[in-house]
Amino acid sequence: MLLIQRACLEHYPPTLNQANLLAAFGLRVGVIDLSSAAVSNSPLNPAIQRWQVHQVWDSKTEKPVPLLRRWKNGLKFRRSVQKIIRSTRPKVVIGYDTTGCVHLHPGGKTYRTVFHFHELSEKEKGMGLGSRLAFQSSIKSSRKADLVVFSDQHRADEFQRLAGLPVPPKVVMNCPVTLATVPASPLSNHLSLTEGPVVCYLGSVGLDKGVVEVAGSMRYWPTNARWVIIGASSDAVRSAILAAADAAGAGQRVFFLGPKPHQEALALAAGATLGLSLIQPKTRNWLYSAGAVNKRFEYMALGLPQVTNDGPGVSDIVTKTGCGVCVDPYSVEAIGRSVKELLENPARLSQFRENARACHLTRFNYEVEFAKVAQWIAAQVSASPTA
Repeated sequence: MLLIQRACLEHYPPTLNQANLLAAFGLRVGVIDLSSAAVSNSPLNPAIQRWQVHQVWDSKTEKPVPLLRRWKNGLKFRRSVQKIIRSTRPKVVIGYDTTGCVHLHPGGKTYRTVFHFHELSEKEKGMGLGSRLAFQSSIKSSRKADLVVFSDQHRADEFQRLAGLPVPPKVVMNCPVTLATVPASPLSNHLSLTEGPVVCYLGSVGLDKGVVEVAGSMRYWPTNARWVIIGASSDAVRSAILAAADAAGAGQRVFFLGPKPHQEALALAAGATLGLSLIQPKTRNWLYSAGAVNKRFEYMALGLPQVTNDGPGVSDIVTKTGCGVCVDPYSVEAIGRSVKELLENPARLSQFRENARACHLTRFNYEVEFAKVAQWIAAQVSASPTA
């Protein structure tokens, strides 16, 4: 079977998890994706065949790619997909998000097609011609796909309405694979020697993740509490965070550790006291993101209580399971007072940690989430392609 992601696989842990799990089931797996200079020591199973068509663009550190170059890269990727499908003759092909699915042609007799959307495809302001065409094509083609998968139930419901799908998509939330034990953390090596709680943000750092509001909320935190940010950030976002933290009198307690390989990032986060997963619903994609936010489930795997945003489906995952609290992601005061209350309540933190680990081990792990889709794929691989 073949997996197609027009991005670097290591930047999408759920896709990498799928590839490794499918290979562990004994299937022959191939991946078409992009390379990244920032990736080394990949956790991808070495038995998986891989084609990396060109290098990915880093939107946080690199200038935009010229239009002609983008079109050439798109054509190169499309031709590579077609060539590899012809030569490998897969029985199942999975396309991820619009940029992967647009290269597939569902309804054929040679292979089954899965459209797996991490994101909710939607028209965006300033979207170019190529993106608009890909958006329209993916919606139309999804009606003929053998299986459509989404990372969040509300995103799935919205897309079914938008595309007019005859069958509801399957939902596979973006959980990590089972973490049997919490890793030892080197986090203290990156911080000052002073004692105190540590609040962690894990993942790509953007203004729609409530990071400036968090920085401002530090005025309410205990004065020895530090904020550690693990992930890629642009200079502009970093400056905005530091300006807000300085205004709150807490600039010296913010630590940027930068992007790290996924396993290293998890180990660093494991040394924190509390995690933040605040998503501001500025688009439908972020409004419907309860099951799609990786860090929400990664904190559970590490046994970290969390302060997260309110919104459709979030309380079912976080507050009703006793793993954290939901707040208004735009409210500096609500964020700050929630962090303060938790950091000053060791008994509640301890119960949240216990609940989070139990939820991860029994429910919110990728083996459980992906099981039904994996069984469907295995059945298709075993069946005659024309059956």
